[in-house]
Amino acid sequence: MKVLLYGRLAEAIGPELEMGATPGCSVASVRDSLIASHPEIESMLRKRRALTFIGGQLVRDDHLLTGDDTLEFLPPVSGG
Repeated sequence: MKVLLYGRLAEAIGPELEMGATPGCSVASVRDSLIASHPEIESMLRKRRALTFIGGQLVRDDHLLTGDDTLEFLPPVSGG
């Protein structure tokens, strides 16, 4: 499964990763695996304002993935 990362997440570990996620697993399980492999991004991915998209659609942590999904994580953004 392809995982795309943006903003501070991309700066921390790179803009794109390949992960061995099983079809039918949840967004939350991929998030947990990503954090286990890269603990330095945990604070960004655990915040409520971190967003997850598949195919341009906002998805929740309980969304179940298919084998060909591309998962995108956007860290919380602060602005002024």
